[in-house]
Amino acid sequence: MRSHTATSPSPARRLLGRVLVDGGFVSPGDLARALEEQNHTNELLGEVLVRMEAADPEEIAAVVSIQSDLASLEDAVRSAAGVRQCLGELLRKARKVTPEQLEDALSEQRRTGEKLGEILVRRGVLTKGQLDAVLMFQKCQSGEPPSSVRFRLGEILVATGRITREQLEAVLARQKLTKKNIGDLLVESGAVEPHHLARGLRLQEMLVTAALVAALSMAEVAGAQEAPRGSAPSATGSTRIQVTATVTSRATLRVLHQERMLVVTPEDVARGYVDAPAASRIEVRNNNRGGCLLVFEGVAGPDGPFGKVSVRGLGRDVEIGPGGGFVPHPYAPAPVTAELSYRFSLAGDARPGTYPWPLQVSVRTM
Repeated sequence: MRSHTATSPSPARRLLGRVLVDGGFVSPGDLARALEEQNHTNELLGEVLVRMEAADPEEIAAVVSIQSDLASLEDAVRSAAGVRQCLGELLRKARKVTPEQLEDALSEQRRTGEKLGEILVRRGVLTKGQLDAVLMFQKCQSGEPPSSVRFRLGEILVATGRITREQLEAVLARQKLTKKNIGDLLVESGAVEPHHLARGLRLQEMLVTAALVAALSMAEVAGAQEAPRGSAPSATGSTRIQVTATVTSRATLRVLHQERMLVVTPEDVARGYVDAPAASRIEVRNNNRGGCLLVFEGVAGPDGPFGKVSVRGLGRDVEIGPGGGFVPHPYAPAPVTAELSYRFSLAGDARPGTYPWPLQVSVRTM
């Protein structure tokens, strides 16, 4: 055996495009154009958006760094960061209420003394689940560091390449003695310029907004799933109605098994590649008769020891670049299970050793 078996699969990540739109990094129109372009070029979505000048590389790096922290409603709520904001401001930032709706509800609150959230629920602007979610999010905004480490300012500056991990650790050590905020310490130490700090704070605000939108979205879905249990009984009588439904394309991928590490031996380095047989087992569900796309993303970075990858187990051998790529997957009426084997080519300066698994697989609709 070259690698160790994972005890549990990695958490699902919220789609990159969804987070970019939620945080206001790109417009829905730019995202749609990038996805259309991506279908033709087989590039990663972030690469397409940067090439189209619709997004900045720093923004893409920041969003990718927090994607896995938005896998559930609880994760999204715990990602709250920054100064506590009033309920109306949070909902306005999340584009859940218009300024007019908010002002109208505040006017009613001043007249009746009723809580703002209750007014918005009664008016159908929010569901009860969404109100609970945003109130929990607000409670986590207390000026303390967020539970999710990746949303902290220092981590964002590391993820975007503005400071090194060593610089962050040094400043955090000083912070324990001085009690100053980390931004001031970073500027004082010369690690960042004031305008870089302002940029980092703006990125943090946008990422937190994306987390809030994710929490509201997941609360709405959870509420819709629970609604039938509490719905009122229907009145007696009958009528004939005609219903037309549009089924949204949906594709899901479940990781049944995934090796966590990849061992490179001296013999592998000598021959220029390393084999990883039966390293992944996945289950794909897809309701689109046009099929779906398996998305392979390299996580080792451009300076890692791995080059192109050959993937076997998808009905044919496919080759993807070191940064990842897409593989079309045909429609099937039932879930499809595939066991994947890999051959990773090695860079000329690759060294023997044990490496974190260098490839991540997900799925998206066509």
